[in-house]
Amino acid sequence: MNENNFKFLYQNVDKLKGIGPKKASYLRNLGINSVIDAFYILPSRVIDRTQDIDFRKLEKGQIITTSLKVKKHHYPFNPKLPYVIECSKGKLVINLIYFSIKGNFLRNKFPENKEFIVSGKVSFYKGNIGIAHPDYIEEIENEEKLRSFENIYPLTRGIHLKDLKKIFDFGKTYIGKYEEWISESILNKFNFHSFYESILKLHFPENNKDVEKKELFRKRLAADELISNYFAIRYLKEKTKKKDDSLDLDFSSQKQLLVKLPFKLTEKQKTIIKEINSLNNSHYRETILLQGDVGSGKTIVSLLTAVPFIIKGYQVAYMAPTEILANQIYENLKNLIQLNEINAVLLTGSTKNKDVIYQNIKDKKYNFIVGTHAIFQENLTFNQLKYVIIDEQHRFGVKQRLILGEKGINTNILLMSATPIPRTLALAQYGEIEQVVLNERPAFQKPIITKVSNTEKIKDLIIYLRKSITDKNQIYWICPLVEESENQSYKDVESRFQSLQKVFGSKVGLLHGKMKAIDKENIINEFKSGKISILVATTVIEVGIDNKNANTVVIENSEKFGLSQLHQLRGRVGRGNEQGYCFAIYGENITDTSKERLKVFKNNLDGFQLAEKDLEIRGTGDVLGYRQSGDSLFKFVDTMNDQELIRECFDYVKEVISNKKFEDKEYQQKIYQLLLFFKQQEAIKLLFS
Repeated sequence: MNENNFKFLYQNVDKLKGIGPKKASYLRNLGINSVIDAFYILPSRVIDRTQDIDFRKLEKGQIITTSLKVKKHHYPFNPKLPYVIECSKGKLVINLIYFSIKGNFLRNKFPENKEFIVSGKVSFYKGNIGIAHPDYIEEIENEEKLRSFENIYPLTRGIHLKDLKKIFDFGKTYIGKYEEWISESILNKFNFHSFYESILKLHFPENNKDVEKKELFRKRLAADELISNYFAIRYLKEKTKKKDDSLDLDFSSQKQLLVKLPFKLTEKQKTIIKEINSLNNSHYRETILLQGDVGSGKTIVSLLTAVPFIIKGYQVAYMAPTEILANQIYENLKNLIQLNEINAVLLTGSTKNKDVIYQNIKDKKYNFIVGTHAIFQENLTFNQLKYVIIDEQHRFGVKQRLILGEKGINTNILLMSATPIPRTLALAQYGEIEQVVLNERPAFQKPIITKVSNTEKIKDLIIYLRKSITDKNQIYWICPLVEESENQSYKDVESRFQSLQKVFGSKVGLLHGKMKAIDKENIINEFKSGKISILVATTVIEVGIDNKNANTVVIENSEKFGLSQLHQLRGRVGRGNEQGYCFAIYGENITDTSKERLKVFKNNLDGFQLAEKDLEIRGTGDVLGYRQSGDSLFKFVDTMNDQELIRECFDYVKEVISNKKFEDKEYQQKIYQLLLFFKQQEAIKLLFS
């Protein structure tokens, strides 16, 4: 495989014969823009078209490939009946059956007394063997080509299997053999074949052995993908994130602020602050992932680690996923971090006078910027931005991290996961990132009591809430929908708000994502002040509302939510000294999987254990929120089943980087092919610069 071959593999598919611009636009829905993209798609199943008719094993639904002679065309006297082409194989009669196809077309295409090779699914029609709408009818000379193992791939509107086959047939010519770059130990441990053999036999299986080894071929390509990702990211860090000097930050101001806090930090919080301080003072531009369970106190840790940057004269940016959370962070910063050197500003989508704020940030009149996606605006220029804190709701992409990081020079980034991510999954997703884990809750917080029941218990629940509402016990009532939907039987906040108003009157408030920012802020302030006792809301409260007097949460249609999201919602209560309660209410059409999930939720308060369970029950895409966004993290890697492989590949790349194996010209040539295949252009530029 050489660079010239990649010119053809990188070629846009609309340049291929028989594809064109229209089909190319449909192929984009499958993630296929260039020829090489097709090779990233895994076949969903394999059809064996080598089998001829065997009466001892023949059964309905079986795929057969056989030669037939057309005997007679039977026109239907009723248009609702099928058109039948009677064929023979020796003395045997086999009917080819078509619905809603014009007879003239079939008569011309398949004339009587001509022999064809036919492949399709067996059915039985009027006592004879039938094949309804055969998959293939070819000239006899194409028999050898048709008798093969055929991969079936996920398709989309306007795209047929033959379109993908054109791309594969064109591309395979340009995938060649080359020297191995994976370590001998990994190859032997997993019994891997070469990359060339794995990619070709995955997409072009020749026999039953190839089909049986499909999972082994995928796993080999998963190793290549992991090594490609890890090498690119770690090598970029080595080459672009190495600083001439450390920032030489002074951490004494943190100790002074700790004394002034209205609460004591846990020992784990203090340890994590020291770990992050050490990383921030290293010779690398660090990206750090702070994983913490709900209510473990990640926010105060992040704010305290920002203080040394302010003292040193640098700027800090704090990015929150919602305006609600951004407002709360801004208030916490002002109330908890009382430091004369901090000049903070709130920058969200609804902030007015943005041009003035942008200029003041550029002039360094503001040194601590708290905001949402508005921080990404291209016309916002920082002045010595050195620390970026990203409070992520689900996932904050590599591209966004890079954009924000590039707004500073040698900018350190602290990522905070909204919910814990399973260890191996975190390693697979954040291979380049230093990880610190905060897994201890403040001692004064009592374990939340969780109850699970069906909708029949709602009346009893409302009676209980009437008795339990006090100034020190406010309630969240969560519904999955904003408005009533004809398509979904889930409860909406609008109708639940109205029904609760009839019981509790003006003590009920309403909050959802479609409201104006100012209205949201007013409702939250009324809830915090105690004017509102019950807040009916969507999952907009999942992150961002910290009310020490809210000690009860009702989650309606709890079967709709994943474990991590349920845990995040439960974490909104019991944040003070009082006992917290969570009532998970499920609907009538609950599945067995959802029942299992709610059982695990009820019996487990540890977010890290719940994250592992969520991964088992729902798989990678849902845990990280990809399935909702249509995004996919990996092409070949199965993070659930490749955990050992993920660790092995990560350790291998760490060894390559630390031993500076990448400086060896021979190794460069090997890894170059891999980086080309997985489109790691940034790493390639650096490798050969």
